[in-house]
Amino acid sequence: MTVIGLGCELDRLFAGQPPAVPIPGPPGRDDMRDLFDAIGAPVRHGASEIVIVNEWLGPETVERVRMVRSLLETDRIAIHITPLPPLAASVLAALTAALAPLAPSAGALAGAIDAVADELVVLAWTGSVAGLRHPDVSLLHHARSALPWSSFAVGLQPESFVQPISTGEELPLTAPERPIELLVAPEEEGDLDWTVDVVAPALGGVGIRQIPPTLHGARWWGTTRLVEVVGVPTSIEALAAATLPQSVSPCAWCGEPIAAAPCPFCGDAGREAASARIQRSDPVATGTLASAAKEDDRGD
Repeated sequence: MTVIGLGCELDRLFAGQPPAVPIPGPPGRDDMRDLFDAIGAPVRHGASEIVIVNEWLGPETVERVRMVRSLLETDRIAIHITPLPPLAASVLAALTAALAPLAPSAGALAGAIDAVADELVVLAWTGSVAGLRHPDVSLLHHARSALPWSSFAVGLQPESFVQPISTGEELPLTAPERPIELLVAPEEEGDLDWTVDVVAPALGGVGIRQIPPTLHGARWWGTTRLVEVVGVPTSIEALAAATLPQSVSPCAWCGEPIAAAPCPFCGDAGREAASARIQRSDPVATGTLASAAKEDDRGD
C-alpha cells in the first residue's frame, strides 16, 4: 500500500514506519508527466494507493489527479481531499502511511482518514489575521491586524477560535485523551515562545519537536509572521485502535474490504453504474423518463 501526499512535505513521523510519498506541488500543466509517473508507479507494481490532496491546491489539481487515475484505468487509487492547512495535511499523510501495516485493508484505511484527521490538534501563532480564510475573523480583529505589534492565537481543531494574544485570555485547550507531542514549524518572524510557554502547558505539558517552516504555510494562513502547530499522537498503536475499523466486508462492486459504503476506491463508479442500471431496468424510472419526453414534445 502506498500513500502519496499532494501538497505535503513530510514522509514519516515515527522511526521505522512506512514512508508517505510527499509531492509539495501544486502540479502545473507541464508537470502532468511527472504526476502520472509518481501516481502510476505503485499501481503498476500491484500496490493499492491512497492520494491525499490538499484542498487549497484548488479544483484543477484534484481534476489532474482524477485524470491520471482515469488514464491508468485502475480502481486501485483512492483520492482523499483534506481541508487541513499545510503542516497538518503533511502530518495526516505521514500518519496514514504509518497506519498502513496495522489496517485490515487499504479500503479500511482510506475510509478512516477523516477519523485520523480529527485526532490532530491544529493551531497557529500569527502576526496578522487579515489574510486568514478559516476560521472566520471579526472586523475588530482585521483592524487589530494593522497594528505592527499585534499577534493572534488561531485554533482550527478541536476548538475553532481567533483571539488576540495580548488580552491574556486562556486558550480553549485541554489535555487530550491520548498522549501527543507538538510539531511546530516557525517562520523566521514567528514567536516560538508562545508555543513553549502557553500552548504546551495548556495541553498538559506536552513535548515539542521543531521542524523547518512549510513551503505553503504563509500562503494558507495569509502571513509570514507565523508558527504552525500540530498536536500529533505519540503512539501509532493507540491511534490505530481509536480510528481503524474492527471489521470489514467486501465492497459489492470491486471486492475491496471496507468498513462502510461508499467504497473509497470505486465508490463513484459503483454509484454511476447503479444509476445506469436503474435507468435501464426500472419500469417506473423508464416510464417517468418517457412521460417527461412527451411533455417536452408537447411543450415544443
